[in-house]
Amino acid sequence: MLKRIVYLLAVAVFLPGLAEARPAVVIDAGSGRVLHAEEATAPWYPASLTKLMTTYVVLSAVREGRVSLDTPLLYTAAAQAQPASKMGFPVNTIITVDNALKILMVKSANDVAVTLAEGVGGSVDAFVGEMNRIAQGLGMTQSRFRNPNGWHDPDQVTSARDMAILARALYRDFPRHAGLYDISALQLGKRTIRGHNRLLGRFKGADGMKTGFTCPSGFNLVASATRGKRHLIAVVLGFPSANERTERAAELLEAGFGKWTFWRTGQEVATLPAMGGDAPNLRAEICEKKKSQGEAVGETEDDGENIVQTRGNKALSGLVTAYAAEPKQLLTAPAPVKPVPIFLGPNPNGPKEYIELAAKLSPSSGGVQPADLDLEDKPKKKAASKPKPKQEKKAEAKAKPKSAETKKPAPKPKP
Repeated sequence: MLKRIVYLLAVAVFLPGLAEARPAVVIDAGSGRVLHAEEATAPWYPASLTKLMTTYVVLSAVREGRVSLDTPLLYTAAAQAQPASKMGFPVNTIITVDNALKILMVKSANDVAVTLAEGVGGSVDAFVGEMNRIAQGLGMTQSRFRNPNGWHDPDQVTSARDMAILARALYRDFPRHAGLYDISALQLGKRTIRGHNRLLGRFKGADGMKTGFTCPSGFNLVASATRGKRHLIAVVLGFPSANERTERAAELLEAGFGKWTFWRTGQEVATLPAMGGDAPNLRAEICEKKKSQGEAVGETEDDGENIVQTRGNKALSGLVTAYAAEPKQLLTAPAPVKPVPIFLGPNPNGPKEYIELAAKLSPSSGGVQPADLDLEDKPKKKAASKPKPKQEKKAEAKAKPKSAETKKPAPKPKP
Protein backbone atom coordinates (compact mmCIF):
# COMPACT_ATOMS: atom_id res chain seq x y z
CA MET A 1 0.00 0.00 0.00
CA LEU A 2 2.81 2.39 0.91
CA LYS A 3 4.49 1.66 -2.43
CA ARG A 4 1.25 2.54 -4.23
CA ILE A 5 0.90 5.84 -2.34
CA VAL A 6 4.51 6.78 -3.16
CA TYR A 7 3.90 5.98 -6.83
CA LEU A 8 0.75 8.13 -7.01
CA LEU A 9 2.52 11.02 -5.32
CA ALA A 10 5.38 10.77 -7.84
CA VAL A 11 2.91 10.76 -10.72
CA ALA A 12 1.03 13.74 -9.29
CA VAL A 13 4.25 15.75 -8.92
CA PHE A 14 6.01 14.89 -12.17
CA LEU A 15 3.07 14.12 -14.46
CA PRO A 16 -0.17 15.58 -13.10
CA GLY A 17 -2.24 14.53 -16.11
CA LEU A 18 -1.65 10.86 -15.31
CA ALA A 19 -3.01 10.89 -11.78
CA GLU A 20 -6.45 9.70 -12.96
CA ALA A 21 -5.04 7.01 -15.21
CA ARG A 22 -6.99 4.10 -16.64
CA PRO A 23 -5.39 0.64 -16.97
CA ALA A 24 -1.98 0.95 -18.61
CA VAL A 25 1.33 -0.83 -18.99
CA VAL A 26 4.61 -0.02 -20.74
CA ILE A 27 7.11 -2.78 -21.48
CA ASP A 28 10.44 -3.20 -23.20
CA ALA A 29 9.61 -5.34 -26.23
CA GLY A 30 12.98 -7.06 -26.26
CA SER A 31 13.12 -8.26 -22.67
CA GLY A 32 9.45 -8.10 -21.66
CA ARG A 33 10.47 -6.04 -18.64
CA VAL A 34 7.84 -3.72 -17.17
CA LEU A 35 8.67 -0.02 -17.17
CA HIS A 36 5.31 1.09 -15.83
CA ALA A 37 2.13 -0.64 -14.71
CA GLU A 38 -1.09 0.97 -13.52
CA GLU A 39 -4.06 -1.36 -12.94
CA ALA A 40 -2.41 -3.47 -15.65
CA THR A 41 -4.21 -6.66 -14.68
CA ALA A 42 -7.70 -5.19 -14.22
CA PRO A 43 -10.20 -7.21 -16.33
CA TRP A 44 -11.30 -5.27 -19.40
CA TYR A 45 -13.30 -5.69 -22.59
CA PRO A 46 -10.81 -5.79 -25.49
CA ALA A 47 -13.04 -4.46 -28.31
CA SER A 48 -11.05 -4.53 -31.59
CA LEU A 49 -7.77 -5.26 -29.81
CA THR A 50 -9.14 -8.79 -30.22
CA LYS A 51 -8.00 -8.61 -33.84
CA LEU A 52 -4.38 -8.80 -32.69
CA MET A 53 -5.15 -12.30 -31.41
CA THR A 54 -6.89 -13.11 -34.71
CA THR A 55 -3.76 -11.95 -36.52
CA TYR A 56 -1.52 -14.13 -34.34
CA VAL A 57 -3.61 -17.23 -35.15
CA VAL A 58 -3.56 -16.48 -38.89
CA LEU A 59 0.20 -15.87 -38.96
CA SER A 60 0.68 -19.12 -37.03
CA ALA A 61 -1.26 -20.92 -39.77
CA VAL A 62 0.96 -19.27 -42.39
CA ARG A 63 4.10 -20.33 -40.52
CA GLU A 64 2.80 -23.91 -40.27
CA GLY A 65 2.02 -24.03 -43.99
CA ARG A 66 -1.74 -24.48 -43.57
CA VAL A 67 -2.31 -21.35 -45.64
CA SER A 68 -0.15 -18.80 -47.41
CA LEU A 69 -0.51 -15.05 -47.81
CA ASP A 70 -1.78 -15.74 -51.34
CA THR A 71 -4.46 -18.20 -50.26
CA PRO A 72 -7.88 -16.97 -51.47
CA LEU A 73 -10.69 -16.69 -48.92
CA LEU A 74 -14.41 -16.64 -49.64
CA TYR A 75 -16.45 -13.75 -48.22
CA THR A 76 -19.66 -15.38 -47.02
CA ALA A 77 -23.13 -14.24 -46.00
CA ALA A 78 -22.14 -14.84 -42.36
CA ALA A 79 -19.27 -12.39 -42.77
CA GLN A 80 -21.48 -9.83 -44.50
CA ALA A 81 -23.99 -10.02 -41.63
CA GLN A 82 -21.44 -8.79 -39.06
CA PRO A 83 -22.02 -5.37 -37.48
CA ALA A 84 -19.85 -2.42 -38.47
CA SER A 85 -17.09 -1.48 -38.71
CA LYS A 86 -16.96 -3.56 -41.88
CA MET A 87 -16.16 -3.53 -45.59
CA GLY A 88 -19.57 -4.77 -46.74
CA PHE A 89 -18.35 -6.66 -49.82
CA PRO A 90 -20.82 -8.62 -51.96
CA VAL A 91 -21.20 -12.25 -50.88
CA ASN A 92 -18.77 -14.59 -52.72
CA THR A 93 -16.10 -11.92 -53.04
CA ILE A 94 -12.62 -13.43 -53.02
CA ILE A 95 -9.85 -11.87 -50.96
CA THR A 96 -6.35 -13.12 -50.18
CA VAL A 97 -5.09 -13.73 -46.65
CA ASP A 98 -2.54 -10.94 -47.11
CA ASN A 99 -5.08 -8.30 -48.07
CA ALA A 100 -7.52 -9.49 -45.41
CA LEU A 101 -4.87 -8.98 -42.71
CA LYS A 102 -4.13 -5.48 -43.97
CA ILE A 103 -7.82 -4.57 -43.92
CA LEU A 104 -8.11 -6.09 -40.44
CA MET A 105 -5.35 -3.86 -39.06
CA VAL A 106 -6.30 -0.61 -40.80
CA LYS A 107 -10.08 -0.67 -41.21
CA SER A 108 -10.66 -2.95 -38.18
CA ALA A 109 -13.32 -4.67 -40.28
CA ASN A 110 -15.47 -7.13 -38.31
CA ASP A 111 -16.64 -8.93 -41.45
CA VAL A 112 -13.08 -9.54 -42.68
CA ALA A 113 -12.18 -10.98 -39.26
CA VAL A 114 -14.94 -13.56 -39.77
CA THR A 115 -13.69 -14.23 -43.32
CA LEU A 116 -10.25 -15.02 -41.92
CA ALA A 117 -11.72 -17.19 -39.16
CA GLU A 118 -13.84 -19.21 -41.59
CA GLY A 119 -11.11 -19.55 -44.20
CA VAL A 120 -8.22 -20.37 -41.84
CA GLY A 121 -10.03 -22.23 -39.04
CA GLY A 122 -12.72 -23.94 -41.09
CA SER A 123 -15.39 -22.32 -38.91
CA VAL A 124 -15.62 -19.39 -36.52
CA ASP A 125 -16.05 -21.70 -33.51
CA ALA A 126 -12.94 -23.73 -34.40
CA PHE A 127 -10.95 -20.55 -34.96
CA VAL A 128 -12.03 -19.06 -31.63
CA GLY A 129 -11.01 -22.29 -29.93
CA GLU A 130 -7.56 -21.87 -31.47
CA MET A 131 -7.45 -18.25 -30.28
CA ASN A 132 -8.01 -19.37 -26.70
CA ARG A 133 -5.50 -22.23 -26.87
CA ILE A 134 -2.77 -19.99 -28.24
CA ALA A 135 -3.59 -17.21 -25.77
CA GLN A 136 -3.14 -19.60 -22.85
CA GLY A 137 0.09 -20.87 -24.37
CA LEU A 138 1.43 -17.32 -24.55
CA GLY A 139 0.65 -16.75 -20.86
CA MET A 140 -2.46 -14.59 -21.44
CA THR A 141 -4.15 -16.12 -18.42
CA GLN A 142 -6.70 -13.30 -18.02
CA SER A 143 -8.02 -13.48 -21.58
CA ARG A 144 -11.09 -15.28 -22.92
CA PHE A 145 -12.23 -14.91 -26.52
CA ARG A 146 -15.71 -15.55 -27.89
CA ASN A 147 -15.37 -14.08 -31.41
CA PRO A 148 -12.56 -13.07 -33.77
CA ASN A 149 -13.46 -9.38 -34.15
CA GLY A 150 -14.04 -7.97 -30.67
CA TRP A 151 -17.75 -7.21 -31.00
CA HIS A 152 -18.93 -6.87 -27.42
CA ASP A 153 -19.56 -10.08 -25.52
CA PRO A 154 -19.67 -9.94 -21.71
CA ASP A 155 -17.60 -13.15 -21.59
CA GLN A 156 -14.85 -11.78 -23.86
CA VAL A 157 -12.27 -10.17 -21.57
CA THR A 158 -8.57 -9.38 -21.36
CA SER A 159 -6.22 -7.02 -19.50
CA ALA A 160 -3.54 -4.48 -20.35
CA ARG A 161 -0.93 -7.03 -19.25
CA ASP A 162 -2.29 -9.73 -21.58
CA MET A 163 -2.42 -7.35 -24.54
CA ALA A 164 1.20 -6.37 -23.90
CA ILE A 165 2.17 -10.05 -23.85
CA LEU A 166 0.35 -10.57 -27.17
CA ALA A 167 1.85 -7.49 -28.83
CA ARG A 168 5.34 -8.54 -27.81
CA ALA A 169 4.71 -12.08 -29.11
CA LEU A 170 3.59 -10.77 -32.51
CA TYR A 171 6.80 -8.78 -32.96
CA ARG A 172 8.98 -11.57 -31.55
CA ASP A 173 7.42 -14.55 -33.35
CA PHE A 174 6.59 -12.92 -36.70
CA PRO A 175 9.18 -10.17 -37.28
CA ARG A 176 8.78 -10.34 -41.07
CA HIS A 177 5.16 -9.22 -40.72
CA ALA A 178 5.79 -6.20 -38.46
CA GLY A 179 4.84 -3.89 -41.33
CA LEU A 180 1.19 -4.92 -40.93
CA TYR A 181 0.82 -2.69 -37.88
CA ASP A 182 2.44 0.39 -39.41
CA ILE A 183 -0.02 1.03 -42.26
CA SER A 184 -1.82 4.38 -42.00
CA ALA A 185 -4.13 3.93 -45.00
CA LEU A 186 -5.13 1.49 -47.75
CA GLN A 187 -6.10 2.10 -51.37
CA LEU A 188 -8.81 -0.12 -52.92
CA GLY A 189 -9.50 1.19 -56.39
CA LYS A 190 -10.21 4.88 -55.84
CA ARG A 191 -11.38 4.32 -52.28
CA THR A 192 -8.97 5.38 -49.52
CA ILE A 193 -9.36 3.56 -46.20
CA ARG A 194 -7.71 5.36 -43.30
CA GLY A 195 -6.60 3.83 -40.01
CA HIS A 196 -7.39 5.01 -36.47
CA ASN A 197 -3.94 4.99 -34.82
CA ARG A 198 -3.17 8.69 -34.45
CA LEU A 199 0.37 8.09 -33.21
CA LEU A 200 1.52 6.95 -36.67
CA GLY A 201 3.25 9.79 -38.47
CA ARG A 202 2.89 12.09 -35.44
CA PHE A 203 4.87 10.56 -32.56
CA LYS A 204 8.62 10.11 -32.93
CA GLY A 205 9.39 6.43 -33.47
CA ALA A 206 5.77 5.21 -33.64
CA ASP A 207 5.65 2.04 -35.76
CA GLY A 208 2.32 0.28 -35.07
CA MET A 209 -0.13 -1.51 -33.50
CA LYS A 210 -3.93 -1.48 -33.04
CA THR A 211 -6.86 0.56 -31.74
CA GLY A 212 -10.19 -0.59 -30.34
CA PHE A 213 -13.49 0.95 -29.30
CA THR A 214 -16.94 -0.09 -28.15
CA CYS A 215 -19.21 1.75 -25.75
CA PRO A 216 -18.73 -0.84 -22.96
CA SER A 217 -14.95 -0.90 -23.43
CA GLY A 218 -14.11 2.73 -24.13
CA PHE A 219 -11.18 3.76 -26.31
CA ASN A 220 -8.27 1.30 -26.18
CA LEU A 221 -4.86 1.37 -27.82
CA VAL A 222 -1.85 -0.91 -28.13
CA ALA A 223 1.03 1.28 -29.33
CA SER A 224 4.56 0.42 -30.44
CA ALA A 225 7.49 2.78 -30.89
CA THR A 226 11.20 2.35 -31.61
CA ARG A 227 14.03 4.80 -31.01
CA GLY A 228 17.53 3.63 -31.71
CA LYS A 229 17.86 0.12 -30.30
CA ARG A 230 14.94 0.51 -27.89
CA HIS A 231 11.52 -0.88 -28.78
CA LEU A 232 8.67 -0.13 -26.36
CA ILE A 233 5.06 -1.27 -26.25
CA ALA A 234 2.35 0.65 -24.40
CA VAL A 235 -1.22 -0.47 -23.71
CA VAL A 236 -3.91 1.95 -22.52
CA LEU A 237 -7.54 1.00 -21.92
CA GLY A 238 -10.91 2.60 -21.29
CA PHE A 239 -10.47 6.24 -22.31
CA PRO A 240 -13.45 8.49 -23.09
CA SER A 241 -12.09 9.66 -26.46
CA ALA A 242 -9.63 8.75 -29.19
CA ASN A 243 -7.61 11.88 -28.47
CA GLU A 244 -7.21 11.05 -24.80
CA ARG A 245 -6.07 7.50 -25.44
CA THR A 246 -3.54 8.85 -27.97
CA GLU A 247 -2.33 11.49 -25.53
CA ARG A 248 -1.95 8.97 -22.71
CA ALA A 249 0.01 6.50 -24.89
CA ALA A 250 2.29 9.29 -26.12
CA GLU A 251 3.01 10.43 -22.57
CA LEU A 252 3.85 6.93 -21.40
CA LEU A 253 6.05 6.09 -24.38
CA GLU A 254 7.92 9.38 -24.01
CA ALA A 255 8.49 8.60 -20.36
CA GLY A 256 9.64 5.10 -21.24
CA PHE A 257 12.27 6.46 -23.62
CA GLY A 258 13.43 8.85 -20.90
CA LYS A 259 15.36 8.18 -17.69
CA TRP A 260 12.56 7.33 -15.30
CA THR A 261 14.58 4.70 -13.49
CA PHE A 262 12.36 4.90 -10.41
CA TRP A 263 9.49 3.50 -12.51
CA ARG A 264 11.38 0.36 -13.51
CA THR A 265 10.35 -2.65 -11.47
CA GLY A 266 12.51 -5.16 -13.30
CA GLN A 267 9.48 -7.47 -13.37
CA GLU A 268 8.65 -9.49 -16.49
CA VAL A 269 5.19 -8.56 -17.77
CA ALA A 270 3.77 -12.10 -17.55
CA THR A 271 4.51 -12.22 -13.80
CA LEU A 272 2.29 -9.27 -12.88
CA PRO A 273 -0.30 -10.61 -10.38
CA ALA A 274 -3.87 -10.73 -11.67
CA MET A 275 -6.60 -8.61 -10.13
CA GLY A 276 -10.02 -10.10 -9.44
CA GLY A 277 -13.47 -8.79 -10.28
CA ASP A 278 -15.41 -8.23 -13.48
CA ALA A 279 -14.68 -5.96 -16.43
CA PRO A 280 -16.47 -2.62 -16.03
CA ASN A 281 -19.10 -1.62 -18.57
CA LEU A 282 -18.41 1.99 -19.59
CA ARG A 283 -21.48 2.47 -21.79
CA ALA A 284 -23.09 5.01 -19.44
CA GLU A 285 -19.83 6.91 -18.98
CA ILE A 286 -18.61 6.84 -22.61
CA CYS A 287 -21.67 6.86 -24.85
CA GLU A 288 -24.83 7.65 -22.87
CA LYS A 289 -23.17 10.69 -21.30
CA LYS A 290 -22.15 12.05 -24.69
CA LYS A 291 -25.61 11.42 -26.11
CA SER A 292 -27.12 13.39 -23.23
CA GLN A 293 -24.79 16.26 -24.15
CA GLY A 294 -26.04 16.20 -27.73
CA GLU A 295 -22.95 14.58 -29.25
CA ALA A 296 -23.19 12.03 -32.05
CA VAL A 297 -22.13 8.62 -30.77
CA GLY A 298 -22.02 5.24 -32.48
CA GLU A 299 -21.10 1.70 -31.51
CA THR A 300 -18.15 1.13 -33.80
CA GLU A 301 -14.52 2.16 -34.10
CA ASP A 302 -15.43 4.27 -37.15
CA ASP A 303 -18.27 5.95 -35.27
CA GLY A 304 -16.06 6.41 -32.25
CA GLU A 305 -13.55 8.35 -34.30
CA ASN A 306 -16.32 10.82 -35.14
CA ILE A 307 -17.29 11.52 -31.54
CA VAL A 308 -16.80 15.19 -30.73
CA GLN A 309 -13.55 15.31 -28.78
CA THR A 310 -13.46 17.41 -25.63
CA ARG A 311 -9.78 18.22 -26.01
CA GLY A 312 -9.66 19.04 -29.72
CA ASN A 313 -7.17 17.99 -32.37
CA LYS A 314 -4.34 20.31 -31.41
CA ALA A 315 -0.75 19.15 -31.30
CA LEU A 316 -0.26 17.57 -27.89
CA SER A 317 2.42 18.83 -25.54
CA GLY A 318 3.09 19.41 -21.89
CA LEU A 319 4.89 16.33 -20.57
CA VAL A 320 7.13 17.55 -17.75
CA THR A 321 9.45 15.06 -16.08
CA ALA A 322 11.95 15.31 -13.24
CA TYR A 323 14.68 15.55 -15.86
CA ALA A 324 13.20 18.20 -18.16
CA ALA A 325 12.26 21.70 -17.10
CA GLU A 326 10.69 22.57 -20.47
CA PRO A 327 7.52 20.96 -21.89
CA LYS A 328 8.12 18.55 -24.77
CA GLN A 329 5.95 18.47 -27.84
CA LEU A 330 4.92 14.83 -28.10
CA LEU A 331 2.86 14.85 -31.28
CA THR A 332 3.51 16.76 -34.46
CA ALA A 333 1.22 17.61 -37.37
CA PRO A 334 0.15 14.48 -39.29
CA ALA A 335 2.71 13.37 -41.86
CA PRO A 336 1.61 12.84 -45.48
CA VAL A 337 0.08 9.41 -45.95
CA LYS A 338 0.84 7.13 -48.89
CA PRO A 339 -1.90 4.46 -48.96
CA VAL A 340 -0.88 0.83 -49.42
CA PRO A 341 -2.68 -0.71 -52.44
CA ILE A 342 -4.87 -3.78 -51.93
CA PHE A 343 -7.06 -5.76 -54.31
CA LEU A 344 -9.93 -8.23 -54.38
CA GLY A 345 -9.88 -11.59 -56.07
CA PRO A 346 -6.92 -13.99 -56.15
CA ASN A 347 -3.43 -12.57 -56.45
CA PRO A 348 -2.83 -12.47 -60.23
CA ASN A 349 0.85 -13.07 -59.60
CA GLY A 350 0.25 -15.79 -57.03
CA PRO A 351 0.46 -19.58 -57.37
CA LYS A 352 -1.72 -21.00 -60.15
CA GLU A 353 -3.40 -23.48 -57.83
CA TYR A 354 -4.71 -20.64 -55.65
CA ILE A 355 -6.18 -18.86 -58.64
CA GLU A 356 -7.88 -22.10 -59.69
CA LEU A 357 -9.12 -22.65 -56.12
CA ALA A 358 -10.58 -19.14 -56.06
CA ALA A 359 -12.48 -19.89 -59.28
CA LYS A 360 -13.97 -22.99 -57.62
CA LEU A 361 -14.80 -21.14 -54.42
CA SER A 362 -16.76 -18.39 -56.10
CA PRO A 363 -19.88 -18.90 -58.22
CA SER A 364 -18.89 -15.71 -60.00
CA SER A 365 -15.89 -17.52 -61.49
CA GLY A 366 -12.85 -15.86 -60.03
CA GLY A 367 -14.28 -13.48 -57.46
CA VAL A 368 -15.77 -10.03 -57.56
CA GLN A 369 -13.42 -7.33 -58.84
CA PRO A 370 -13.24 -3.73 -57.59
CA ALA A 371 -15.19 -2.55 -60.65
CA ASP A 372 -18.18 -4.52 -59.36
CA LEU A 373 -18.15 -2.77 -55.99
CA ASP A 374 -19.16 0.72 -57.05
CA LEU A 375 -15.72 2.05 -56.13
CA GLU A 376 -15.53 4.32 -59.17
CA ASP A 377 -13.17 1.92 -60.89
CA LYS A 378 -13.48 1.67 -64.64
CA PRO A 379 -12.65 -1.60 -66.36
CA LYS A 380 -9.18 -1.50 -67.80
CA LYS A 381 -8.86 -1.43 -71.55
CA LYS A 382 -7.10 -4.30 -73.19
CA ALA A 383 -3.54 -3.42 -73.98
CA ALA A 384 -2.91 -2.96 -77.67
CA SER A 385 -0.93 -5.85 -79.10
CA LYS A 386 2.61 -4.99 -80.11
CA PRO A 387 3.52 -5.32 -83.80
CA LYS A 388 5.28 -8.59 -84.46
CA PRO A 389 8.90 -8.53 -85.68
CA LYS A 390 9.52 -9.29 -89.37
CA GLN A 391 11.31 -12.55 -88.57
CA GLU A 392 8.29 -13.75 -86.58
CA LYS A 393 5.97 -12.83 -89.46
CA LYS A 394 8.15 -14.80 -91.95
CA ALA A 395 8.14 -17.83 -89.66
CA GLU A 396 4.36 -17.71 -89.41
CA ALA A 397 4.02 -17.39 -93.19
CA LYS A 398 6.19 -20.49 -93.78
CA ALA A 399 4.22 -22.46 -91.21
CA LYS A 400 0.82 -21.69 -92.77
CA PRO A 401 -0.31 -24.04 -95.57
CA LYS A 402 -1.29 -22.22 -98.74
CA SER A 403 -4.98 -22.34 -99.52
CA ALA A 404 -6.39 -23.12 -102.93
CA GLU A 405 -7.22 -19.46 -103.45
CA THR A 406 -3.65 -18.32 -102.83
CA LYS A 407 -1.89 -21.05 -104.90
CA LYS A 408 -0.34 -19.81 -108.15
CA PRO A 409 -1.90 -21.36 -111.35
CA ALA A 410 0.19 -24.16 -112.91
CA PRO A 411 2.21 -23.01 -115.98
CA LYS A 412 0.71 -23.96 -119.37
CA PRO A 413 2.67 -26.57 -121.37
CA LYS A 414 4.65 -25.17 -124.32
CA PRO A 415 3.46 -26.22 -127.79
